[in-house]
Amino acid sequence: MKYDEILNIDDTDKAIITILQENPDTTHSVIAEKVHKSQPAVGARIIKLKRKFLLAESVGAEFNKLDIKLARIEVSAKSVEKIWARFEECPHVINCFKMTGVYNLMVEIVAPNVRTIENFVDTCLRKDPLIKDIRVNFVIDSLRKYVVPLNFAIERYEDHGCSYECGGSMNKKELSDLLKS
Repeated sequence: MKYDEILNIDDTDKAIITILQENPDTTHSVIAEKVHKSQPAVGARIIKLKRKFLLAESVGAEFNKLDIKLARIEVSAKSVEKIWARFEECPHVINCFKMTGVYNLMVEIVAPNVRTIENFVDTCLRKDPLIKDIRVNFVIDSLRKYVVPLNFAIERYEDHGCSYECGGSMNKKELSDLLKS
């Protein structure tokens, strides 16, 4: 089975997607010229592709162009749904993926430095009884442009710990006591 059948698109749609993936700032007029369609026809196709979730925008920082830290944290959770719900509310987690295998969740977190990520792992993850095991991998480069959202609230995490109620085993008082020790 090909993308055409799964996504219900044709060669013109594929060409438009490819052009915009290479340069999201390409104008409808330029695309129209490349795909041999009118500018209004291209505009209509782009609207259709967006409605079908085949064209989406992501605003953030280009990871491989900046000195920011990106970690992918693999988590072996006893209760995937409970941890998933917790991460859904966490402003520090930029994304979370349900996975197959022993490590059934993968969390992405971006921070200005390694220490902040280590503190997040130690205080939010390692002490949680619903988490059996953790593997932290720092991403050092990406082959292609990789846009990551930035949440500036994590800058406060380094010195103050988490100020959010996430529903995990660490509440604000426990976290405060831990940071004072």
